[in-house]
Amino acid sequence: MKASPVVRTIMTETGSLSMAELVAKTGVPPSTIRYYISTGLVAPGRKVAANHYLYDDRHVESLRLIRLLKERRKLPLEAVRRILPELLQLPADGAFRPEMWDLVVETRERSAAHSSPGARLLQAGIAAFDHFGYFEVRVDDVCQAAKIAKGSFYRHFASKEELFFAAARAVASDAIHHFADAVGVGPVGREAATELLSESLAGHIALLLDLIALAAQHRPGHGRVLREIFVDLHRAVAPRLDPLAPAEAAEEVLESALMSGIRRVVGSPLLQAELFPGEAGL
Repeated sequence: MKASPVVRTIMTETGSLSMAELVAKTGVPPSTIRYYISTGLVAPGRKVAANHYLYDDRHVESLRLIRLLKERRKLPLEAVRRILPELLQLPADGAFRPEMWDLVVETRERSAAHSSPGARLLQAGIAAFDHFGYFEVRVDDVCQAAKIAKGSFYRHFASKEELFFAAARAVASDAIHHFADAVGVGPVGREAATELLSESLAGHIALLLDLIALAAQHRPGHGRVLREIFVDLHRAVAPRLDPLAPAEAAEEVLESALMSGIRRVVGSPLLQAELFPGEAGL
C-alpha cells in the first residue's frame, strides 16, 4: 500500500523504541499495531535486524491519536485514515485538541462525496442494513444514498447479497479492532470482555441477526460468512482473556455479547412502551 506523505516522513526518522516500549507508551496491543502498519494507517518501523524494528515518537503520536479518535469520537478506521495525516501535521498541542478534530472532520466530511464508489456503497449498505433490515433494502436505495448510478453498483458488487456479505465482514472487522483497542495490553475477565465486545457490536445487531436468520434458513453463502465472522471474533477474544479462563470462555463471551445487544434493543424505552403500553409512565 502506498504510504501517505506523513507516513513517508515518519519512515525517514530515526527510531529508538522497541515494539514492547511502543505498546507500553500507547496501550495499543502488538497485533493491532501490526494491523495498522499492514494497512498503511501507521508507518512501518526502521528495520535493524531480521524481524526486529524500532519506532519513534511519531509512531507514539499516531497510535495515541488513532486510539483517541476511535474511543472518544467513535470514528471507524476509514474515517480515522482520512483525517489522521492532517492531524499529524499540526503541532503536538493542536493535534490532540478536540476542536481541531472537529475542524478536520468537518472539512473531510465535505469531501467525503469524492471517496471511492465501492467504499461509499459499502458504507451506505451498512447503514441501510442496520436501519431497515436485509429484505427492506433495495439496490436503488443504496445507490441513491451513495450518490452512485445503479449501473455502477454491479462493478463493485455482484448483487445485494454480496453487498450484505461485505457489510457483515466490515462490521465484524471494525468490532474486532475496537475491542482490541479497548482491551489494551493486559488480560481481561469474561464479564469485562463481554461488555467491551457488546459495545463494539452495538448498532449492528439488526444486521447480525439477519445474517444468523438467513444462515438458519440455509440460504447459500450465509452460513459460510457467519462462520467466518464468528471464527474471527473468537480468535480476537480468546487471546485477550485471563489465561486461567476455561477453554470455552471465548465462546461464552461471544454468546453473551450477542444476547446483551438483543437485550439493549428489547429493553429500549421506545420498544417497552410499544410492548407494554399500560405500563408507560409507571
